Amino acid sequence: MPRPPKPSPDAPHPVSQQRSRETLDRLLTAAEDALREEGPDGATLRGIAERAGVSVGIVYRRFPDKDTILRAVYIRFFERTTTLNAANLASSHLAQISVQTLARRLIEGMVAGYRANRSLLRSLILYARTHDDADFKRRAAALNAAALDGIVALFAARASEIHHPNPAAAIRFGLRAVASTLQDNLLFDTPGVDQVDRDALVPEATRLFLRYLGVD
Repeated sequence: MPRPPKPSPDAPHPVSQQRSRETLDRLLTAAEDALREEGPDGATLRGIAERAGVSVGIVYRRFPDKDTILRAVYIRFFERTTTLNAANLASSHLAQISVQTLARRLIEGMVAGYRANRSLLRSLILYARTHDDADFKRRAAALNAAALDGIVALFAARASEIHHPNPAAAIRFGLRAVASTLQDNLLFDTPGVDQVDRDALVPEATRLFLRYLGVD
């Protein structure tokens, strides 16, 4: 019986692969926690290594500098958010509710998400806004657009209830306007912006969105 061929010396070891993935996930989670608690300036590679329970050398093997790991955190966070949103939007009961109810539930979810992840989202959004790499900014914009696609499709399916002359464009623009308003009120202390009362934020943002779409 012929002997089985010896594995290539370059072939990855399954256990090593698994450990490598676990280490990477630990590093990104540690960096995310650092951003949440200390902001971009306080999130150092040494601090991230300590949180992850690894040496600084292991961090540098994966990420040559702090910017690289912050990019990876940003992309992982918003990719996961997009996947979670897609799963939630696939629920069959959403197809049965009115555009008014859909808008309110959506905005309630946005407000809850911003409040639950205020520090982290603030850090990630500021990081992307102030980044000087055009390729990263394009990827960040693409992730944001992808996160809206499923929501836009839900409202587009109710186009007969929308009286804006260009429903498709209005839905996307209206969602961005609402997100910007919520971010000003919940994430950033934007100078000159009058903060909406906590209890009034959801109904006022819902009214803003629906009136712009021309929904009765």
